[in-house]
Amino acid sequence: MHKNMDEGIRYILVGVLTTLVNYIFYGGFDFLFEKIGVASVISYKLAYGVAFVAAVLFAFFANKYMVFRKKGGKLFQEILSFFGLRVASGIASFFLLVLLVDVLRLTHTMGWILSSAINLIVNYIGSKFFIFRS
Repeated sequence: MHKNMDEGIRYILVGVLTTLVNYIFYGGFDFLFEKIGVASVISYKLAYGVAFVAAVLFAFFANKYMVFRKKGGKLFQEILSFFGLRVASGIASFFLLVLLVDVLRLTHTMGWILSSAINLIVNYIGSKFFIFRS
């Protein structure tokens, strides 16, 4: 299999696993926070924050070692860059979604699919050429 195709498949697989990590942490912590008495108006927001951090940490290590197979490097700098990219691309993806739905009048689903696809591409390019470059 072509190296870049193999890398792309690994990237998609890690994305699916990252989504699972996010859902598991979100659901688990939302349940836990409610069980210990955190108000529901706050519990899901805290759970979202925990899930985001867990998913991005998982994605970082999985991308570094499984997708791009990068050994060594400045770990702290890479983690900060990775988090920065994910936060920035997430914000940009949100505004793209608003543009697609509110201005271009696409359906919510189509807007989400397009903004998510563009976000996936941006994150891959950013990770490959800036964060985990050889």
